[in-house]
Amino acid sequence: MSAGTPIFPIEGIALDSTGELIADSLGDRVIGIQTITDALPASADIALQATLEDVEDEVELVDQHTHNVERWWGALAAPDETNAIEANVTRPFAATSGNDTWGTAISILGASDNPVLAGMTTFDPHRILVVDLDDQTDPWRIRFIWGSGTSAAAIGAGQWSEAMVITNAVPGNRAGGVPVEFRMPPIAVGLKMWAQSWNDSVDEVLDFFWGAHGYPYPPP
Repeated sequence: MSAGTPIFPIEGIALDSTGELIADSLGDRVIGIQTITDALPASADIALQATLEDVEDEVELVDQHTHNVERWWGALAAPDETNAIEANVTRPFAATSGNDTWGTAISILGASDNPVLAGMTTFDPHRILVVDLDDQTDPWRIRFIWGSGTSAAAIGAGQWSEAMVITNAVPGNRAGGVPVEFRMPPIAVGLKMWAQSWNDSVDEVLDFFWGAHGYPYPPP
């Protein structure tokens, strides 16, 4: 075997027949990275450690999002900004549309409500189940709003997220189908939530339940 010939025909093995690293092999590059890392100042090392800890926190949050428990909610007989939710299957929330715009905001979570397990500090209202629509053929928009003040102030601050549903679509986005995913950031327990719907006709009603899961972490 001549000098420079890899012991194994795999670049990542990195050693030639004399036991030296093959230039530009995976092993050679790893040694180079280690050399650069060793030469970094202490401040850079601290920053790198902080970044790794942030990544670890994000991974843990994603794991909590995936492996969690859900709680589902219907409306109280008279939902308001103090108490709005009740565990039932007979009284969905009812959001009335505007005339090709958002309708009036309705309370779907009061400041005294806790939609998740005791001890959770934040929650993710991540799914809705639409059970009835006045307009059975046209698309709808629905949005969730969150905040500590008024719904108008929260909307102005961009504290809302939306989804679209339609009855005559494929299962997954229609009334009576499976729950629809709702993209939301983690929200602090104790904040209020509202909902609005949008249809191309005024005073059309969208009925829905919503589900959430919680996290033992503060909001990001």
